Amino acid sequence: MPIVSIIMPSYNSGVHIAKSIESVISQTFKNWELIICDDNSNDDSLDIANRFSHKDARIKVLKNKHKKGAAGARNTCLSVASGRYIAFLDSDDLWNENKLELQIKFMQDNSFPFTFTYHEVINEQDEYQKLYKAPRKVNLKIMRLANFVPCLTVVYDSKILGKVSQPEIKKRNDFALWLKILSLNKGLYAYCLPEATAKYRENNYGLSSKKLSTLFFFRYCLVEYGNVSRLSSHVYSLMYILIYFIKSKWVSVYNFLVTKA
Repeated sequence: MPIVSIIMPSYNSGVHIAKSIESVISQTFKNWELIICDDNSNDDSLDIANRFSHKDARIKVLKNKHKKGAAGARNTCLSVASGRYIAFLDSDDLWNENKLELQIKFMQDNSFPFTFTYHEVINEQDEYQKLYKAPRKVNLKIMRLANFVPCLTVVYDSKILGKVSQPEIKKRNDFALWLKILSLNKGLYAYCLPEATAKYRENNYGLSSKKLSTLFFFRYCLVEYGNVSRLSSHVYSLMYILIYFIKSKWVSVYNFLVTKA
């Protein structure tokens, strides 16, 4: 079976990184490599990662000389990735044990080079909060409305799409990457495996919790990576605000709408 390279950036994630690594080790699909890049943490994140790497040769640990942010850490991992399939897991999120097995089969059975799945949201105590579903498939046009592709669920085929570096911007760098991949490959769709395979940890201290600049970076990504004019980006921003409002207030309504679109 082809190998999967799992990209994991880490910064001051000592509280949760062990669980994230263990969720990879417990995968029923065994032919993977986990590449962890520590982005100059000042806690015990690096020590924990190194302890796992000493026990399992499939785990590689890198360290950035200078802090580069999550996107820069992911690109450091990508630069040494040897797998055909590229997957992403942040150092505080979790995978279900059959995640890779289900998704790689889904990709190979259907010849899909770019896929994602549903995901659950958990809190700091690993308690279930909600489930987010996603559209059956998305292309560049659909992705201009909102980021329907959760980073922790993505797997793409680098043999077909190449190893695509993530734009090193402060926020929405995953959204920028999906736009970049879809822009570089005219007519490409990303396909959703309609099953929850991962758990996203919701907190109040990460970049994703700082909403004031979210809209700015959304528009920036559209213009720089989504082939959208600055004028049109205002229209898309209004749609994004509406979608975000529905998603944050009425999860069941959001899930119904995206799966029926």
